[in-house]
Amino acid sequence: MDHIMEDTSTDFRHEQKYYISHAQATALTERLIKVLEFDKNSMEDGRYLISSVYFDTHYDRSLNAVTDGLLMRKKYRIRSYNHSDDFISLERKSKRGQLCRKESLRIDRKTYDDIMYNGGKKLKELGEPLADEFYNMLKFEGYVPKTIVEYTRRAFVSPISNVRITLDSFIKGSSCGADMFYDCPTLVYTVPPCYVVLEVKYDHFLPDFIRNLLPDEVSMQTSISKYVYGRTFS
Repeated sequence: MDHIMEDTSTDFRHEQKYYISHAQATALTERLIKVLEFDKNSMEDGRYLISSVYFDTHYDRSLNAVTDGLLMRKKYRIRSYNHSDDFISLERKSKRGQLCRKESLRIDRKTYDDIMYNGGKKLKELGEPLADEFYNMLKFEGYVPKTIVEYTRRAFVSPISNVRITLDSFIKGSSCGADMFYDCPTLVYTVPPCYVVLEVKYDHFLPDFIRNLLPDEVSMQTSISKYVYGRTFS
């Protein structure tokens, strides 16, 4: 994958998350596929596998910010796709209430390994603000790998208001080793596999023709992050 259509806007975006059933996800997919495009880097059926390593301090600053309900918070992760190291991205996810912003920087496998096992000194060679910030988080704030989160995603996009709709299923997590390129025997479901997490993201407004495609009845909207699930239930 040379490019991944993820949220990279420097502006905050609206983000809504819901639990839905697999039956609802199938019906929604059949509706969305008629009017929206798949993420261009998806497999033929629109799916791909996401693996992420999340970082936190020894006293769990990012975890506690979520569970304590802080409106302003951020977390750091490294993400890959389909168990491949062809595309690896360092990401900072910021939240402001229900608004979100994601900034990312592509790194190579050597830099990833250096972060995981040598303190991330190679980050200083990149000359990028996000790399410099994350190096400082590792060196001075004590950020370390905490958990792996893995799930299957189906993503739909629209250029209107930069809408992105994702369906995430079979969400698993683990705290053993926290290296996503090595098999981990304790990767377990952190969300019951009967549920799919529907995420709706957009810039300024959600067009009515897209809003009308969403399920009429969804389970309670959730703000809990996959990182929290990974730490709590793995």
